Amino acid sequence: MTGHFLKNLRSTFANRGAYPAVVYRGRSYSYSELDARAQNCASWLQCHGVGKGDRIVFYTADKLAFLIGHLGVLYSGGISLPLNPRYTRDELRFFLTDSGARLAVATPENCQLIEGLRSHVPNLQAIVSDAQIRNAPYGDIREPSIDAEDPCLIMYSSGTTGWPKGVVHNHANISSSLEALRACWRFTADDVVVNVLPLFHTHGLSFATHLSLLSGACLLLEDAFDPLGTLKVIDRGTVFMAVPTIYYRFLEQPEFREAAKSWSRVRLFTCGSAPIRPEVLPELESTLDRPVINRYGMTEAHVITSLPLDGPWPRGSVGLPLEGIQLRVEEDDQPAPASKVGTVLLRGPNLFREYWMQPEATRAAFRDGWFDTGDLGYVDGDGFLTLVGRKSDLIITNGFNVYPQVVERVINEHPGVLESAVIGIPDKRRGEVVVAAVVRNDPALDENRLRTHWNEHLVHYQQPMAVVFLETLPRNAMGKIARRQLRDEILKLLGNPGKEEKRNGV
Repeated sequence: MTGHFLKNLRSTFANRGAYPAVVYRGRSYSYSELDARAQNCASWLQCHGVGKGDRIVFYTADKLAFLIGHLGVLYSGGISLPLNPRYTRDELRFFLTDSGARLAVATPENCQLIEGLRSHVPNLQAIVSDAQIRNAPYGDIREPSIDAEDPCLIMYSSGTTGWPKGVVHNHANISSSLEALRACWRFTADDVVVNVLPLFHTHGLSFATHLSLLSGACLLLEDAFDPLGTLKVIDRGTVFMAVPTIYYRFLEQPEFREAAKSWSRVRLFTCGSAPIRPEVLPELESTLDRPVINRYGMTEAHVITSLPLDGPWPRGSVGLPLEGIQLRVEEDDQPAPASKVGTVLLRGPNLFREYWMQPEATRAAFRDGWFDTGDLGYVDGDGFLTLVGRKSDLIITNGFNVYPQVVERVINEHPGVLESAVIGIPDKRRGEVVVAAVVRNDPALDENRLRTHWNEHLVHYQQPMAVVFLETLPRNAMGKIARRQLRDEILKLLGNPGKEEKRNGV
């Protein structure tokens, strides 16, 4: 297929007209109905002045309204801009201002919130409810001329430092990403994808929704993940995509083992955002009776690597690069030897085109055509990539590099640990010191038992200087550990880490 996402998508819609495209809240929508609703939405948006290149913000949790509106924006030549409906007022103000959005789609209550920001966002011309988008009346769409290089989607990065950057995708790079993923995961029109992920994130929107619709498959769209409710839905699908926290929640449910016995139709379980913890994976895969396919993706590049469906599945690896994607690991600006940790770089037609209105940041992200992912990892002799963390999370203590995931893997192997996260906090003498935040599944677990455990597996500079015990680890919407928030919590708890009485999580 040609590298034009919208053309390929509409071709699938035309060819699969009578087949179910989406099942949502007990109602099935065929491809022809979804196409008609998207065209009506596009016509309605055009009547409200939306034209080619205009940014349209979606600030709603109504997934059907979002999907119809998102497609309508693409049909009209606009640029869709999904936002987490839980963003605060200040965050929302930033996104509206930074993007120069022309129109915002929101729930009635969120419409009021946006209305209160109108004086701060002069480019915003209209605020409409998600119900208006979902039920847009019939109208003739004025078909715009849309090229493969035209931008169609902006997704803001997670903002690990400062305010997030708008990641601009066009029809060509989305098409390339999805075609490579479709081939890797062998998607066909016979698939049924259970999607419990949020649509404001690239995982739920592109990997699950776009890929499903582009393949002519059926999308079982759930409002959100619910441990018990989702267990009852999975047996209707052939593909289930998730993040680690979803699988961890499953393992906490007594009903999980029995429910999994009925999932004979499911051919593919995937995991993103982070690999499943190695100590959990054997039990999970034994219960599912099939492997969990780890993959590596990011907002700027969609899916980059994936474990092969037929194996091998090296423990902890995120797999091999997808077709058309080149990947290398560098240490001190030189290619790193096999199994040596370095910066992960990539290039290929899957990559985003620019950071919105930030040419300097765009230039800084690329080196001779290679995109710096900001991730640290290593490639083994067979080409499989394993990630060890973000460069921004790297801890340097007494001149030694400490990779948080390496330390976390050891801590999590202790039977009294449910999960852990390791960060560095400033230290005048060492530069940084390693601190571990631990969630216990054994209330009697204390720091002394942990130290006895890791003394056998970690060299001295990797061993945490302090431990805090928490009820839960802070996470973002996709289940990733919110390390900045965690660092703030730990600093508040520890005060001065040098004080002995603070080192026991008191």
